Amino acid sequence: MKTVIALLSTIFVLVVPANAYSKSVFVAKVPSVWRTPNGAAFLEFRSNPDLNRAWVSATLCDKYVTGDWAASQCKPYNSYKIRVAGLVYDRSLGAIRLGRHVCAWVEDGLVKPIYRQTGQCKLNIGTVRSDYTDGFETYWRPMDVITIQLAN
Repeated sequence: MKTVIALLSTIFVLVVPANAYSKSVFVAKVPSVWRTPNGAAFLEFRSNPDLNRAWVSATLCDKYVTGDWAASQCKPYNSYKIRVAGLVYDRSLGAIRLGRHVCAWVEDGLVKPIYRQTGQCKLNIGTVRSDYTDGFETYWRPMDVITIQLAN
């Protein structure tokens, strides 16, 4: 019996993630892009060091071919630069922060900055149904909702 309990405890520890995400911050709601089976969504933190501003960059692709950007179908109108209230670039730390959470470290690169996400802020995308009306009829369309999950 003790070995079964020990085994179940070990499985529970391995299955439960190390840092739980409890708070969700809304980023944006954008028109949905069909991403299955070969599509992709690139969600990244970006900044402008001169202005101490940070934002979320989202690029949604109908079709993505690894290593061949020209063969991919990532249309310019499916790329977004989204400002998030409270998301700032802290020049003294070289970090993009949201409150007390450090979302990404910004390092100098040869041509442009390198952004390394820390895992304290996880960018997520999900598809929801959005209803709208023209005054006579009610319609619906799929929308992608981008959120930031904050670690405890």
